[in-house]
Amino acid sequence: MKKEQLQQINQRLQSAIEAVINQQIAENNPPQTIETIERLQTEGFSKEEAYTLVGHLVSMEVAEELIGEKGLDMERYVDALEKLPAPFTKERSADEESD
Repeated sequence: MKKEQLQQINQRLQSAIEAVINQQIAENNPPQTIETIERLQTEGFSKEEAYTLVGHLVSMEVAEELIGEKGLDMERYVDALEKLPAPFTKERSADEESD
């Protein structure tokens, strides 16, 4: 596959994941999504970084659905939201600058 094709696929996946996050926020389902994004921003992460961290969890849940026979495990997802930014990055203090 060509590099340009991979980039297009990656952009589409990122857009789809962002759409899932935006839908969760719009529907307030689960409410922990927006709470987590706001908490991460308070802790010093940019909005983009917060979305990326939540997006990692969305991606993991989609992968679980694709390889398993179970649907979305909302309890596992909410538990993981509450633990962010772990395991993807270390915690940040609000006075640290985001990259």
